Parts: sequence; C-alpha cells; structure tokens
Amino acid sequence: MNIHDEMKKMFLKVIAGEVEPAEWEKWWNSHREKLEEVLDRGDFGRIMPAEWSVSYHWMVQTQSGAAYHFYRQGRPVKTSDYYEKKAQEEEKRMRQAAMDSFYEQTASARQQWERYLEGHPTQPVNFDWQKLLGTPPGQKPAQVFPYKKARDAEQWKQCIEELHLRLKENVQAKIAPLAKAYGMKKSGPKTFVREKNGLVVRVNFVGYFRGGGYESMDYYLCPIYAIPTGILGLPGHICRGEDFRRMDKDWREIEYGGEAVDAGRVQAINQKFDDILTFLAEDIFPEWQKIDSMETYFAKERQEYLKATETGPKEPWMPWRCMWDLSTGDKKDPWRADAYLFGVWYLLSGKEKEGYACLEECVSHNTDYMKNYLKEYPKSYNDPRDSLAVMYYNAELFVRTKLIADAKERRKAIQDTYEDVCRFMRYFHGLAKRVERT
Repeated sequence: MNIHDEMKKMFLKVIAGEVEPAEWEKWWNSHREKLEEVLDRGDFGRIMPAEWSVSYHWMVQTQSGAAYHFYRQGRPVKTSDYYEKKAQEEEKRMRQAAMDSFYEQTASARQQWERYLEGHPTQPVNFDWQKLLGTPPGQKPAQVFPYKKARDAEQWKQCIEELHLRLKENVQAKIAPLAKAYGMKKSGPKTFVREKNGLVVRVNFVGYFRGGGYESMDYYLCPIYAIPTGILGLPGHICRGEDFRRMDKDWREIEYGGEAVDAGRVQAINQKFDDILTFLAEDIFPEWQKIDSMETYFAKERQEYLKATETGPKEPWMPWRCMWDLSTGDKKDPWRADAYLFGVWYLLSGKEKEGYACLEECVSHNTDYMKNYLKEYPKSYNDPRDSLAVMYYNAELFVRTKLIADAKERRKAIQDTYEDVCRFMRYFHGLAKRVERT
C-alpha cells in the first residue's frame, strides 16, 4: 500500500474516532518523512501541531485537521464525537488533580481559618434546595410563536413580556425560597438583602442594558458602611470555581428579549436558573453563613485564607494561564476602597492612628477628582448608583472627627458618624427607603 492510500485509510479512521492517541503517535512517527513530502505545510501543522502530545485533547485537533484535509479536496466528511467526549473526561480529571494540589497548598491557611470558626460557631442552615431544581411548580405552558426573531415593535413586546414572565417564575420558585431560608428579604422584584450584626448580604440581578432580561448577578457580603468593591470577599475556588464557571456562561438565555420564548427557550431559562441556584446554594450562601459579625469578617485568619486562595492552579493544556487570578500584586485598588473599609473598622476598634491613616489615604487619593465631579453632580453622594461619591463622602465624614481634641468626645463623634453613615448605607444597599443627607 502506497503512502497516499495508507494515509487516507488512517485519516478516515481518525475521523471515525477509531484510533487511540498512542497508536496515532506511533503511526505518525513511523511515516513522518513521507508525510512531510505529501502534505503541504498547512495540513501538516493542522493535523500534527508542534505542541502535540499523547492525549484526547490533541486528538480532537488532529481529527479536525484530517477532516479539513478532505474538505479542501471537495470531499467533506462527518466526524465522530468520540475524541471530544474523551477530551472532556480527560480535562475533568486534570482539573480535579490540579484542584487537589491547590487544596494541599492552601491547607495551612484553611486549617487556621477553620480553627477560628470552631471558636466562633454559627447556626447552619438546613434547607433542601435541590427540590427547587427543574421546572418551577405551576409554570405556564410555553407559547408557540410563528416567528423566531422579533421583526417589529409588536413582536418585540410579545417576546419581552414572555421573557419577563419566565424570569419571574424562576426567581419566585428558586431564588426567593433559598434567600428566605438564609434570612433575606426582597428589596424589589430581583433583589434580596439581609442585615445582621453590622453586615449586609445582597443578591441582585442586573438588567440587560438593551432591555429584556438579566445580564449578570451582583452578590456580596460586607459591613453596612462599606461599598461592594475592593477587597476579595470570597475564596477564589468558590467565587471562580466549577459552579461559578457553569453559572457564568449562557446568560444569553435569560438576557436577550428579541427572540421568541418557545418551549426550547423556556427549558433553557429553567436550566440557567438551576445553575444560578446551585452556585448560590452550594457555594456562596454557606460561605457567607460562617461570617455573622464584623469581628469574623475582619479576622486575621480569614484575611490570610482569602489571600492564600487568590490565585488558582494552572488550566489544563494552558500552563501559562491560571484558572483564576484575583491578586493585584503591588497595585492598590484605584478607588482606595480597601483603605476606607479597614479605616472605619480600625476606628470602631479603637485603633485611631491606623484608622485615620487609612481614611486620609482614601480621601487624599480621591480629592482632586471628586472636587470637580461634585461641581457637576452636587448630589451624587446621595445616589446609590454612584459608589465612589458615596464612599468619598463617608470617608471625609470620619476624617473630620480627628479634629476633635478631647478623646471621649472624639469617640462619641466617631460612633455618631458611624450611625449616620449606616443610616444612609441601608438605603444604599436596599435595606431601607430613600434617605437624603445634606
């Protein structure tokens, strides 16, 4: 059999998924010189990339290159999904092995945090959230639309109304019961909040800017006086783990309102909310439940654990890229939100020197920008949508208490300022109705 016939036979076997990686490598190496003569450089590189190694991941590339070789000859072929499925299993094993190594490397910090929690126990929440998965109870049957994409204003209106109905059904049937189990209340049709021991928890679905459904989800735990930006609030393997990866993709199903919400779309919307529910119920809410006071929130053990989990292990097949990297290196956050966050806490804890130093850094860093900004938007410090202006105004209020010479009066002023700031921040976080301050 000449090289052309043998090559054709082997390529077709690869396309059918009938050649294992080790067998393919052996055949290729034994015919390499002849293959270099009969294949052009493009086909040669696509079929056997320079980085190729014995794995199903690379067999997917080889299969694709072989199929393209026939396509260029005017003979399109149908490829088997065998390598694709095996590659997914292979990647799953590699990711698990990388995560196991990550857990070993962060074990010391995690154990210190766990020992801290043993001395500061919280009440666990026992709630069978898995019963909420699937089709919402009483969900209305899917409509049959005579079109796929909306072409006029009336069709667009129909699509939006149907999408909103399906979102409402899922939020009420899946997210609301879970939030209630963790002591949260509704602060609008798509927002859930809770205040406890000086901490606020908030989950909010962000509306799609072009109209329609939801494009993302905000979720945070922080002191009431703080804004939800700056310091990492969750361990990296939780806020960027497998459940997050699943939750973070395919938001288009609940985002865009310009397509018919037929039976297939309804099923996809239900599945997307299952992913969101799983992420919240398995990862986020249980982690938040461990933290029921500001002392625990700011605990040294917690901060060290968060720091240890900032950077994840390497991605399979992409060793130059981490699964997640939440570290900032030597760079400070551009708003100095962390300086504000810790500054207020230091003041409340009686560490005035450290507290004023942090708050003065926050104020001085933002002064030039905010002076001009407040001229254009003089009431922005009363707007929950303008986090920077709110934070700057709050920090400046605390800094002013430094001018009080008497220690006892200064302590009282700090506490009064804290209470005033919290009164407004309850409105900021959606815990209370509108509050104005002058």
